[in-house]
Amino acid sequence: MKNEELHVSSLIVHVNPQKAATITTSINSLQGAELITISPEGKAIVVLEAPNQRVIMEVIDDINALDGVINTGLVYHEFEKLESKKKSEGVR
Repeated sequence: MKNEELHVSSLIVHVNPQKAATITTSINSLQGAELITISPEGKAIVVLEAPNQRVIMEVIDDINALDGVINTGLVYHEFEKLESKKKSEGVR
């Protein structure tokens, strides 16, 4: 069996409200990222899922680089180890 991990993080992303629509589309296009909601004042809640912490950090960097993003704050991070069987096990 192979040990894998699942990392889940949530972020508060402060954005320029005038660019909210573009930022929403851009964040939702990032692998493992979902913008849950965004307030009229420009505070967005984003959830990330990834196989490791490095990928989480890369997505946060991608979000910070978006035009109109003011600040990103990590609110929550959790990971758990998953066990998965190799696809070839049991197949002859």
